[in-house]
Amino acid sequence: MEASLTVAGAGAAALSLRPQIRLRITQATPLMPPRRLQSGPSKIQTSGARAHLAAAPASTPPAAGGGLYSAETYELTAENVDRVLDDVRPYLIADGGDVTVASVEDGVISLKLEGACGSCPSSTTTMKMGIERVLKEKFGDAVKDIRQVFDDDQQPAETTPQAVNGHLDILRPAIANYGGSVEVVAVDGEDCLVRYEGPESIGSGIKAAIKEKFPDITNVVFLQ
Repeated sequence: MEASLTVAGAGAAALSLRPQIRLRITQATPLMPPRRLQSGPSKIQTSGARAHLAAAPASTPPAAGGGLYSAETYELTAENVDRVLDDVRPYLIADGGDVTVASVEDGVISLKLEGACGSCPSSTTTMKMGIERVLKEKFGDAVKDIRQVFDDDQQPAETTPQAVNGHLDILRPAIANYGGSVEVVAVDGEDCLVRYEGPESIGSGIKAAIKEKFPDITNVVFLQ
């Protein structure tokens, strides 16, 4: 009899627990809707960040300094023109030439291309495509015209060290500005012996300037 009661009691207890178990399972594991990516807000924030970054360069003032690639502009004077040309001189010297400011008057800039740059057939292209573009970028509407002027110098009757040195005088100031020095030691037939110190690129320009002016010199030798 006791065993029957025990079994009956256990059965009743089990029956009484079933609703609780169901309830707990139902409460503990509710069905969750599938998680959706919140693409809306993130896209808005990303677009805003990109817009801010894109606008930053336009609102940031240009860096200080007067280099060729800065946004700074100058008053149109002979001194300022020469200052701007300092940025292009290394390229001209490397090709055996240079440029000087002859005059600046009423918005007209007169320049003289020297050395190989002044005598080569591409001197007009050098003036139009390179120097003019830089000057117009720096001086804007103040520049009315840019002209190339020429010297009436004649070819020396004889190729001598003195004549070659005299020709290099037009390049010496620019060469010195870039840490170089040059002196013609001797001319021996087709060979020109030169004592030069300075950057290799400038040295190549010196050789070109000598050969351009003195066609009978075919070999320029730098002495150690």
